[in-house]
Amino acid sequence: MDDLNTHLPVSELKSLVYAFLDDISSSEDQILIKNNKKIELIKKYSQKYSRIQFRYPALFNMIIETGKEFDLQQFNMMLKMIDKVRNKEVSEMDASVEFGQKMVDKYVTPKLDKNKEI
Repeated sequence: MDDLNTHLPVSELKSLVYAFLDDISSSEDQILIKNNKKIELIKKYSQKYSRIQFRYPALFNMIIETGKEFDLQQFNMMLKMIDKVRNKEVSEMDASVEFGQKMVDKYVTPKLDKNKEI
């Protein structure tokens, strides 16, 4: 097994995640997700996707939790930020602030606007 302390290249991580999402989109896996049988999914995919599971456990678990409902748009936005940081186009702090602002705009602001209407 390769060094688990090193990050995967963005393109490799993206390919692995897309393959994982394709695998877990089967109807039988979606039934397992719906019935909260995630341990079975972890057993099923932990070896095949160990490079994700051990380097990025939160990402692995999120895929197990959400299956085909995984937010690819948000994931791709995150990958772009990671790529910018690794290429020293932006600082980690600035990338974090920018990504955080996008999440606030997506999740928090609409709820605040909805509450103003009430």
